[in-house]
Amino acid sequence: MSAPASEPLRVDVLLHRLCLTKSRSEAKAACESGAVTLDGKRARASDAVQAGKRIVVKYPSRLLEVELLELPGKSVSRKAARDLYRVLKDEKVRDEPF
Repeated sequence: MSAPASEPLRVDVLLHRLCLTKSRSEAKAACESGAVTLDGKRARASDAVQAGKRIVVKYPSRLLEVELLELPGKSVSRKAARDLYRVLKDEKVRDEPF
């Protein structure tokens, strides 16, 4: 039997546990609006994620791309969560036109 952290997690659960969203419902809404991609494809909240995947989250004024190094357990501190992914891109985005 494998450890709980090695089993795939839903995208919405993962984003919340990694402290990339404030709540699971916020993560679900982000997925539904198309703001989250998983390995270049639009992510659904229920999609399963395993270590090694690339996740892009488009916030209103920021674009964050991370590579998932390890799946988080049920209770992870904000500081410990940062060690579970590697930031590939983190840039500010202007929503307003020229």
